[in-house]
Amino acid sequence: MSGLRVRDLRIAAGRTPLVRGLDLDVVPGECLAIVGESGTGKSLTAAALLGLLPRTLSWSAAALEVDGVDARGLDERRWRRLRGRRIALVSQDALVSLDPLRRIGAEVAEPLRIHEPAVRGEALRTRVRGVLERVALPEPDRRARQYPHELSGGLRQRALLASALAADPAILIADEPTTALDATVQARVLDQLRRIADAGVAVVFISHDLAAVRRVADRVIVLHDGRVVETGETARVLSAPRDPQTRALVEATHHELLHRAPRFDAPLMAGKGLRK
Repeated sequence: MSGLRVRDLRIAAGRTPLVRGLDLDVVPGECLAIVGESGTGKSLTAAALLGLLPRTLSWSAAALEVDGVDARGLDERRWRRLRGRRIALVSQDALVSLDPLRRIGAEVAEPLRIHEPAVRGEALRTRVRGVLERVALPEPDRRARQYPHELSGGLRQRALLASALAADPAILIADEPTTALDATVQARVLDQLRRIADAGVAVVFISHDLAAVRRVADRVIVLHDGRVVETGETARVLSAPRDPQTRALVEATHHELLHRAPRFDAPLMAGKGLRK
């Protein structure tokens, strides 16, 4: 069974270790979450899985198998054959990730043009429409003609998700994909990620939001200082954490109610008849 397999992943900046011996397995149809506070190596791990680490960093791994391909010795040209086709990325800032001068339809079509050049004309437009529908983007034909700035944050994130899924990758890396979204739109994007995993894609979900992790992930890996300090089924890890760092993350999501008297004086700001 293919998917993603990593053994003893190590990343360093000179002599400073940043990721220390990470192991992970993600099979098709599963969502694995990587969580931890800022600076623990989550996004560096995502970059390594995609062959996108900066050249200033060094890395090694006993195994790095991407959909059955040993990726440890790949050069940039061979990595490009994998990205989009076997493994794809959804990042947290769609406005930066999407080309502001290119229409959404062209953005989604790019992976198909690269990996399936025989798909052209009406067949290409049909594929683009289909993947926009897959991520529940309303009015897909209209959205395909629009530019990123014409879409809301939630619609842009779904368009970015469609671009990642266009060439039917076996593995999807979602690096903080809901950070900039409001709660309602965040829930929709998380539901989309869960459906993508259920459809047979191996999903790696990187987040610091434990509520989002609880909603979408089957298993979770907790990183601290570049090390895995706890791993297991999501429900077990978040309900009965064993490691002190995991307990600290879980406790940070519990907020005490503010017990203060309501104010009855004049409001600080008021509006009437506002128009845009």
